[in-house]
Amino acid sequence: MTDLEKKRGTNAEDISLSSNHQEKVARVREQVDAFHVDEDDGTRINFKTMGWVKAGALIMAETIALGILSFPLVFHRLGMATGIMVTVALAIMSTWTGWQIVDFKVNHPGVMNFADAGRVMWGKWGGYAIGTMLIVKVTFVAGSHSLSGAIALSNISSNAVCSIVYAVVISVVSFLLTVPRTFEKVSYISFLSVASILVACLITIVASGTQSLETLQTATDKELGPVEWFAGEHHGLIDVINAITNIVFAYGGHVAIFSFASEMKEPADFKYSLILVQVVATSWYILVGATIYSFVGQYAVSPALTATAKAVRITSYSIALISIIVAGVVASYVGAKFVWIQLFRGSETLTSSSYRTWSYWVGICATLWTVAFVISQVIPFFSDLLSIISSLFTVWLTYGLSSFLWLHDNHPSRSELLTNVSGRGGYFSTRWKGLLFFFNLLMILFSAAIMGLGTYSAVKAIKDGYDQGDFGGPFSCSS
Repeated sequence: MTDLEKKRGTNAEDISLSSNHQEKVARVREQVDAFHVDEDDGTRINFKTMGWVKAGALIMAETIALGILSFPLVFHRLGMATGIMVTVALAIMSTWTGWQIVDFKVNHPGVMNFADAGRVMWGKWGGYAIGTMLIVKVTFVAGSHSLSGAIALSNISSNAVCSIVYAVVISVVSFLLTVPRTFEKVSYISFLSVASILVACLITIVASGTQSLETLQTATDKELGPVEWFAGEHHGLIDVINAITNIVFAYGGHVAIFSFASEMKEPADFKYSLILVQVVATSWYILVGATIYSFVGQYAVSPALTATAKAVRITSYSIALISIIVAGVVASYVGAKFVWIQLFRGSETLTSSSYRTWSYWVGICATLWTVAFVISQVIPFFSDLLSIISSLFTVWLTYGLSSFLWLHDNHPSRSELLTNVSGRGGYFSTRWKGLLFFFNLLMILFSAAIMGLGTYSAVKAIKDGYDQGDFGGPFSCSS
């Protein structure tokens, strides 16, 4: 145990420690809030400043981004009624899994990210494995926002310059927005991010409902007859898998819950943030998916604003660009903060505001955005590779791993030692806990199934893309 941890008031005698020194350190660490500062002499950064509203804005900015405009195509592939039912079902499932993540954070104050949770459950190798999942996921997400921003700017400017230039611009702007070290600073622009994407959605809804069939056919380059929509569709397996995985990934902000809650005054209050984002996100997912699908029917595309006239498309992209950038910034923050804590946990550097400390932080952020930009440009099938990453990691970080967290804390040998476990005595001490036990087993099986099906779908898409010659070379310029 470090001197700093001793200062923070951790009483080792109150913690059940094994004879192994590494296990002692790990047990102490999970109870020590790394961001806690006992005495602020003016040289410390207070990370724990957020309330649940600001935290809600952050998770909402990460959850509701350009992906919301994929829901009309999702509803086309599943059908109106099926699409709504699947969206609501996955929303309920992800709400409860997020709730369990917050409970785990309250039980283990020192858990600052999913890697720490993995270390608590499965030792150092569990921490390494989940930490790798986390950093790979957020780096690819940052790269996807760099690429999406470049596509948006290309549409706005009618490919005035090479798209690589636009990707550089987006990456640099995103890096600069990542420089502030606390999530609270980013929460302010998160409100703007959410507002921008919702306004872009409203513009797209109105345009889709008022434009002519000829305009729709020109925008989508399709002539499929009069617009038709159905309550239930009968597409192939791949389309159905893609539709379901799109909804799963739309609720993929759970990777950031530990990070956000760690910078709140009261981490348990993140449950209010979670309910806020789930209600708002689900309502808008259904609104956008159902209305635009009813207007465009079989002409549905992703993102949906592509199925509008050029002037509307430019306006929508211009407004949505704010959300594209901020959502990438929030994701990169999660990754940078994970690296920061791994490097400086237990040292004065973690909360120091010295120039040297700031240079370390800037270096981490610059490295992350450089890597994100390069991989987004080097890999010709980056979008499909991102789907594989999401299938392998996102579903587990959103659904499966939270179930392991619940199983860990509610195990008969541990539940008596924790403060936030309802009903003592293990998995079946009450009827409700018995139901939760089977729910969490279902979530683990669900995650395994989505991982397999989603990966299969993405790999097939890569193969088809090569067969059809759809992929260019590294750093290809679309202008």
